[in-house]
Amino acid sequence: MKKVLVFAAVAAIFLLSGCTTTTTTIYDPATQQTNLRQRGNVSAEEFRIVAKEAINGALTNPKFMNFLAAYKAEMQNPNAIPVMKLTKVRNETDDPDLKIGELTDLLSEALLNSGIVDVTIAEGADLQTAIAASRNLELDPNFNQATVAQRGTLTAARIVLCPKVISSEVQDGRTRAVTRTFVLEMGDIKTGLLMWKFTKQLGFMKKHGVIGY
Repeated sequence: MKKVLVFAAVAAIFLLSGCTTTTTTIYDPATQQTNLRQRGNVSAEEFRIVAKEAINGALTNPKFMNFLAAYKAEMQNPNAIPVMKLTKVRNETDDPDLKIGELTDLLSEALLNSGIVDVTIAEGADLQTAIAASRNLELDPNFNQATVAQRGTLTAARIVLCPKVISSEVQDGRTRAVTRTFVLEMGDIKTGLLMWKFTKQLGFMKKHGVIGY
């Protein structure tokens, strides 16, 4: 009889757990943080933290500020803004399927909104093909050629920003610590000199229970 009661109790627990409801909450990752982390995934929150701190870091970096002042003097225009090529984020983590294109988009948006540089799409990783295809309209007689972009009008980049993501982890017993390192390097294309570098590390620790470990 006791065995029957035990089995009945276990069955009731499974039934109750299967009947629990799931609720979904909409939130804005730009203003709210869940602090949820995964080993093989980088969250939108992490990308936003890196993009925001990177741009703030550039705006307060003396070497980059000196470059902007020298560029305006070189162009003989106090309002001159250099053109930047933003390369595709390099994935140097242990997950080849990591979706890190979001960081490129967030950096591009932050740079444009900062007003310190113009971001070229003629040399961008994703839009280069689209630009080339659009300029091929000169071969289509259906378009008014006076409205088609002519050759020799693209503006080349003066500076380049190269971002990458690296991950590492260590384990001690049932505790695992995962660290992701975001690195951004900005260089002067004309001189080849590195003018600014930003490094941001975000990590988390997870302790496994005895059961299922």
